[in-house]
Amino acid sequence: MAVRSGRFVNGRRRPALLLLLLLLAVFLLGSLLALHKLNHSPLIHQYDILQEYLESNPPKGSRTRSILLWSSFFGDSRWGLPADSLGPQELREELHCPVYQCEVTNSHDFLPNLDMYDAIVFHVAESFPFLRPVPSRRSPHQAYVFALMESAGETKHRLSDEGGFYNLTMTNRLDSDVVWPYGQLQDIETGAVVAPSAQVHWRQQPTKGEGNDTSASRLWRGKTKMAAWFVSHCKTLSRRENLTAALQEHIEVDVYGKCGPLSCTRGDSHCDEMLDTDYMFYLAFENSLCEDYVTEKLYGVLERHIIPVVFGGADYTRFLPPHSYIDANRFDSALELAEHMRFVANDMEEYTSYFWWREHYRMVNVSPFCDLCARLHSSAQRHRSQVYGDIESWWFNSCRLKTNIQF
Repeated sequence: MAVRSGRFVNGRRRPALLLLLLLLAVFLLGSLLALHKLNHSPLIHQYDILQEYLESNPPKGSRTRSILLWSSFFGDSRWGLPADSLGPQELREELHCPVYQCEVTNSHDFLPNLDMYDAIVFHVAESFPFLRPVPSRRSPHQAYVFALMESAGETKHRLSDEGGFYNLTMTNRLDSDVVWPYGQLQDIETGAVVAPSAQVHWRQQPTKGEGNDTSASRLWRGKTKMAAWFVSHCKTLSRRENLTAALQEHIEVDVYGKCGPLSCTRGDSHCDEMLDTDYMFYLAFENSLCEDYVTEKLYGVLERHIIPVVFGGADYTRFLPPHSYIDANRFDSALELAEHMRFVANDMEEYTSYFWWREHYRMVNVSPFCDLCARLHSSAQRHRSQVYGDIESWWFNSCRLKTNIQF
């Protein structure tokens, strides 16, 4: 009986020993796994993780991106570009694009299939073409671009039907994916384009009496007229025509074009010269009060020796140096604005101080297709999907009807 009892006990011990060995093996394996995880933890080896990814995912090179202009730009199928199709060489040598590995074309047959283009640009100030309203097929990698240089009031699309259609925006708004302004200011010393920008840092304006433009001083002595306005669009959302009429009750304003009694042929050099020689101010009044909407009405006169009086929906501090313009919306009434203009016009030192910025900045123009090309090459664009679900709200909410100045 004792032998049997011993065998029974030994038989009970073997499973217990195996269970112990199994638990020990599990513990050791868990420890090894924990040690492995710790050894490869991003908290310790974050640089190794990045290096490993980059080594296993080398750059795929600068493949040329293709951009198709789907519709014309106010009847111009080239959108102001020098040819129907531009390649990387033209973008580098003619447009001076920093990133130039792109092709821009208005030919729908430039590539074998429409879904092969990296971006298709739609000009929404014109209706979709009748024969080709939209592409019949769309590739997931494509970016559809909402493009409009004008104000929201010039939109010729029913945007409520185009939600979820666009991936990128190319407009005058500074929060666009590609900003498309009418002009830009470059710092002469650094060569950097500084404005327009949501965060612009201007040079310090000199104290009064210092650094005034000598040409402005000489021209001031010969100026005999108060203000000029060149205009062909007479009835507007901003009611700029009403503001002009209110100003005319207090100061002389000469109106040229379809909306006034005077005429000046477009392109006539005399029209530009008389802004230098005859007039104190130019009315750069916009047709709509929309965010960041600043047009050639302003940029066209920055080359002249005349002070622009601006009226629009933009924050002009993002566009022009301080004390280089007069903002109508900073005044309560047309009378107050007129009185301030009279004060500036009658004081040569005050008048010429508005041209201090010319020593530091100059006008430049950079094609928006340079920025669009760079955008298509960015890693963020390649790996991030973006869509404007409610393009109508994004675009139309940038405008208003109410003005600060009363007239």
